[in-house]
Amino acid sequence: MAERSTRWFVALIVAGGFLTPHGSSAQEPETPFGTVVEVRRIVTEVRAVDSDGSPVLGLGPDDFTVKVGGKVVEVESVLWVPTTDKAAAEAEARSDGPIRTPEERLIVVVFQTDYRPNAYRLAGLVRMAPHAKEFVENLGPGDRVALLSYGSHLQLRADFTDDHQAIADMISTTKVLKDVEMPRAGHGPSLAENLDPDDARRAATMARALELIGEALQPIPGPKSLVFFGFALGSYTAGTRITHDDSYRLAMEALTNARTSVFSLDITDADYHSLELGMETVSRDTGGFYVKTHIFPDFAMKKLARVISSYYELSLIPPPKHKKRYTIKVKVKRPGVDVYVRQDHSSGIMF
Repeated sequence: MAERSTRWFVALIVAGGFLTPHGSSAQEPETPFGTVVEVRRIVTEVRAVDSDGSPVLGLGPDDFTVKVGGKVVEVESVLWVPTTDKAAAEAEARSDGPIRTPEERLIVVVFQTDYRPNAYRLAGLVRMAPHAKEFVENLGPGDRVALLSYGSHLQLRADFTDDHQAIADMISTTKVLKDVEMPRAGHGPSLAENLDPDDARRAATMARALELIGEALQPIPGPKSLVFFGFALGSYTAGTRITHDDSYRLAMEALTNARTSVFSLDITDADYHSLELGMETVSRDTGGFYVKTHIFPDFAMKKLARVISSYYELSLIPPPKHKKRYTIKVKVKRPGVDVYVRQDHSSGIMF
């Protein structure tokens, strides 16, 4: 009986593209009787939290309902990934299923500083700067944080570093309003290495700035969190209608491909304003959240810290055929659970 050679190709969609395994076996020539078995999985990050942002632990495959491109798919496995030592300790104490060793986080802090012609925006920036500073100071020792601002153009104020105090010292109203030279790329993950200074200077809108940030983050592996202290995304057209031009779509694609979730903290003192819709949209579409800060800024910052302390990694069996770009919808069957997941994904190249 002839010997049959079997090779396994595993391709993962990780918020931006299929990945293939490395190894010499993938380079071996097939025999005439060779069989190729193709196994595809979609891997995506999902945050499941309660009303105050605390992670909901102990969820398994049967607790999730997932649609890919509108079709219900099987959740093959669920892995809980803590990103702080505290979250890991809580999970180990509960023994609620498989968990991964805590990961080092990549956090991008962005201030929208073009407060003219509305002085209330400046007041909001003054109000939130101390809270942002405290947030950075309380990050874990392995976390790396970068600092940017957008006024008339995009500025990288500090590249990724684990020197949290240095970043905190840069966060003040007077400092984030001043122009700075782009820092040089250092060791480890770097925005400066991938962000063109001329493109940053020419960024004419907040959406374009987010697109450039997303593009600069794409070569860096792993999920990222973008903390956006701002007041607007989008523009007015006739009357009070808010629109997004093509730059929003490009920003969304760049952030999605970079596995970056946007957490929008509205610095205005308005109970409602038209331009908040864009901030809500970019947060929802990228797997983050939008929150107002003018009444309960402490709650907003505590919720942020809780939500980014962990996530679930879901392995999904995709439908037989799906488009190059597709949406993922996730629900948790337990009551009272909020779910944050990047909704737009790209399948990349099929292998």
